Amino acid sequence: MNEDAIILELRSAAKRLSAVEIATLAGKLTGASLTQASMITTFKQAFPDIPLRTLLDAGAWARLGGDMSDGEFNELLRPWLGGQEAANGAR
Repeated sequence: MNEDAIILELRSAAKRLSAVEIATLAGKLTGASLTQASMITTFKQAFPDIPLRTLLDAGAWARLGGDMSDGEFNELLRPWLGGQEAANGAR
C-alpha cells in the first residue's frame, strides 16, 4: 500500500475510530512498528488540522515510550479524531 492510500485509509477511519485505534491501524498499514517520529509524521500528513504542538505532546504516549495513557492520548486528539461514533462506542 502506498503512502497516499495509507493517508486516505486513515482519514476515512477518523470519524469512527479512536486515536489509539487509528495509530494501531497506521502501524498495520505501514507494516512498521510505530515510533514517536513515525506517529507524528503520519498523523500530520493524514490530519493536517492537528497542530504540530499537539502531535508533539501526543508523542508522550506510553506505547511510544512515554507516560501518557491510552485514554489521555485519545482525549488529547479527540477534537480531530474519534468523532461521536467512536466516543459513543467507548461508553
